[in-house]
Amino acid sequence: MKSSKQKSLKILVLGKPNVGKSTLINHFIGEKVSIVSRKAQTTRKNITAITTEGINQITFIDTPGLNSKKKNVSIKETFRSSVISTDLLVYIVDDRKISRFFDNQLKNELLGFHLRFTKKILVINKIDKINKDELLKITVETYKKMEFDETFFISLKKGYGTKEMGNWLKSQLIERNWEFKRNEKSNLGKEQFLCELTREQILHNFHEEIPYNLEVVIDYIRAGRGNSLKIYQTILLNKSSYKPIILGKKGNGIKKLSQKTRLEMEKFLNRKVHLFLNLKIDRD
Repeated sequence: MKSSKQKSLKILVLGKPNVGKSTLINHFIGEKVSIVSRKAQTTRKNITAITTEGINQITFIDTPGLNSKKKNVSIKETFRSSVISTDLLVYIVDDRKISRFFDNQLKNELLGFHLRFTKKILVINKIDKINKDELLKITVETYKKMEFDETFFISLKKGYGTKEMGNWLKSQLIERNWEFKRNEKSNLGKEQFLCELTREQILHNFHEEIPYNLEVVIDYIRAGRGNSLKIYQTILLNKSSYKPIILGKKGNGIKKLSQKTRLEMEKFLNRKVHLFLNLKIDRD
């Protein structure tokens, strides 16, 4: 007879920028809960994402990329706030050598907290870009720096290996009460995530010109005609030189940004959206 008691698992996801941390989490949650960008440090703080199925609840903690210039701050904040109650560590690398670089501080933090993890998992992403010899080399190279309990070879782009990884994670569930309600998907509120969607599109469209740490705030949301919503947001810029970059020639830049963001918002909200973006120089 199957147990009707609740089961859960809490997973800390680490890795260098652009290895696929947010994409992996979005894949397992089944919807977008963490924004994705090729720009380093897209995720600025820990994001908790939750998936609940039947009696099982799995929580992922998405962390800022581990290459911040303020390493002392980002690594310590990540570990101090996340590791204490985490069951598994998932460390993701990919085809780039930089993704497998363990600086001494990160290694010391991982080793210092390793007893708090039930297991440490190595995930090698983008295997569609890696030949078998190189794959073996990456695995051996990474294990020399850190011992892992399991290794999974996946391609989030092609969908390889994610089913096997998901089944394995389910086998690690622990019988205990859930931490979150059944319908919760993220620790980000709806309005906060709408701001994140706008920030994601800014990073996509103005990758080199605009810093990752810009802010987007909700001014207000109003009901529109039918089932539509009017969303008013302000993009806070810390340099006046960023304003003409986003505006673009004859306003085409912000028009394109608004169109792309609106489509993402409509997917997220499942309703028609009218988006109004305002730019403000905020040097505080």
